[in-house]
Amino acid sequence: KIKLILGNPKLIFQILFTFFIIFLFKLGSALTLPFIPKEFKLLKILGLIDAAPSKLFGLGIYPYITASIVVQFLQKLLPICREWKEQGQIGKRKLNLLTRALALLFVFGQTFGMIQKTSVSLPVCFLIPLIAAAGCAILIWFADLINSQGIGNGTSILIMASMSNNLIDSLKEIKQNYYDNLFTNNFDPKLLTQFILIILVLLLFLIVTVIVQITSLKIPVQYARNQSPSKSNSYIPFKINTAGVMPVILANALMQPFKMLIPIIPNNQGFENFVNYLTNIDIVNFALNLHILLIIVFSFFSTFMNVNPEDISEHLSKQDAYIVGFRPGEQTTKYLSSLLFKITVIGAVFLVTLVTMP
Repeated sequence: KIKLILGNPKLIFQILFTFFIIFLFKLGSALTLPFIPKEFKLLKILGLIDAAPSKLFGLGIYPYITASIVVQFLQKLLPICREWKEQGQIGKRKLNLLTRALALLFVFGQTFGMIQKTSVSLPVCFLIPLIAAAGCAILIWFADLINSQGIGNGTSILIMASMSNNLIDSLKEIKQNYYDNLFTNNFDPKLLTQFILIILVLLLFLIVTVIVQITSLKIPVQYARNQSPSKSNSYIPFKINTAGVMPVILANALMQPFKMLIPIIPNNQGFENFVNYLTNIDIVNFALNLHILLIIVFSFFSTFMNVNPEDISEHLSKQDAYIVGFRPGEQTTKYLSSLLFKITVIGAVFLVTLVTMP
């Protein structure tokens, strides 16, 4: 595979271009916004990364994800959004424009809510949120560039780049707490056992994650006529974790609006305690249970948004294909829905375990 990559100049360009965009993202994440007052405190937006509007890309791509969730719900609630969804590429462009406008509005509102409590003047109070919104627009553009010129999945790659800071901090903490102490004069066998156990657990999680991601259930498909050798081996693949890591991202993004309200509501310690109780998953409390519930809900939401059993059944009928033992149409749709539901349960349990075990 390495030879295939090295022998493909286009793929090499896509990989290098993606790394270049990640470098620009990291650079922008280190740039402080102009006119930021000294008393401005960094806030944790999601609990996954340390982020605040004091940096150009401080809020990351998460406002865009939150806006995407809102637009997906609007497609179910508002007739005009449903019409746009059915208009093909034209409607898709309208929905994308709405998503981006909402994302910029979220960034502006969150930044303004925190800046207006400081001692800056009113013009600066509007200027800083505008610059932060421009930073979010640049990130959305970066994601589009990775999709068109890079290796794809631009939004996911930017999220991974944001979360890499926490991963590095965690590895440093493991090194300081275990590895460094193992080579001191006060050698502790229990410490060595804990260190080895942590490494083994991390490797186990990595192996299980890879297995779950590549495992799929293949549903054989038969054709009523004109059956060729290639068609005789046809099947519908259902991945065990169809939703991917999106439910975890959506669950964290949904908590963001609550944290946005903390700096906007002045001197309200009770509300701040309520939000911390609702969003802080570091301890086993209501927030952790809510987080687990959201991951499960979004697992089903993301799966059935990406895979529509009714569309699959209709597509099979048009090709004179069927699943053995089930009549085309409603019976096939019910079978696929039931199967997809059971698979999603497994994927949701895996995601919950992956999030809660650490």
